[in-house]
Amino acid sequence: PVAATAAKRLGSTIKPWSAAHPYANLYGPKNPVTATVVGNYRVTEADASSVTHHIVLDFGAMPFPVLEGQSIGIVAPGVDARGKPHHPRQYSVASPRNGERPGYNNVALTVKRVTVDHQGRPVTGVCSNYVCDLKKGDTVQVTGPFGASFLMPNHPRSNLLMICTGTGSAPMRAMTEYRRRLRASGKFDSGRLMLFFGARTEQELPYFGPLMKLPRDFIDVNLAFSRTPGKPKRYVQDLLRERAADVLELLKDENTCVYVCGLKSMEEGVVAALRDAAEQGGVAWDALAATLEREGRLHLETY
Repeated sequence: PVAATAAKRLGSTIKPWSAAHPYANLYGPKNPVTATVVGNYRVTEADASSVTHHIVLDFGAMPFPVLEGQSIGIVAPGVDARGKPHHPRQYSVASPRNGERPGYNNVALTVKRVTVDHQGRPVTGVCSNYVCDLKKGDTVQVTGPFGASFLMPNHPRSNLLMICTGTGSAPMRAMTEYRRRLRASGKFDSGRLMLFFGARTEQELPYFGPLMKLPRDFIDVNLAFSRTPGKPKRYVQDLLRERAADVLELLKDENTCVYVCGLKSMEEGVVAALRDAAEQGGVAWDALAATLEREGRLHLETY
């Protein structure tokens, strides 16, 4: 009875109609695949109070087909406090389907070094610290891929409305980079990309430099910083409200898919801002959200 009265969580459980077919659960904890670290780079500024790394794993000759929006599991070596092997920790893929390096069998991850828990108490994240400390040439046990619905559309003129915080940027980076490569090939009539990206400060925003170099006619970037000294706190939902008319224009387009990824604490505020954007424009949010969900066009991945 308790479960029956719980509020139904918003979000599609099916993929957009034009999404590619995902492969899932090819490798489990009992049969992980071995990947080799071919790169590990810090992607937050040196003076940032949190540290995020971009790690590239190569699978060699082992099949590991992965799509933007999917995640993989990393098994940290050793055992937990009870003497049992660590459970795999899941991380979203930050690279496009044809590899971080195009044409290679590799995958990139965006991993934040966990040093405090959600309450701000000191803690050492077992897997995040293991991954952030990996060196080139190290081998890693990997499970997955996982996920069959948080996938991007592939049909021409499809739009992506992407809303994320921190390492929730990983799938957005993957989708954006895949679209950028398609656009560069001249073979794809791409739709609009609109990104709302939140972090505590500019220094803590992963991929800030490369993001700023993307052409403005390719992607509409909106950045929110909540801890910039001397400036008011700004969150992604504040920016969604400021751009409400443009957001609604995208929401009303049947070629638009919406992706929300980041900490669970952001979800409520983001959904409320989307509701406000719709209702200011005379569109009933509940009906619109139901349509987006039913058509596999509204995806939330929060943790």
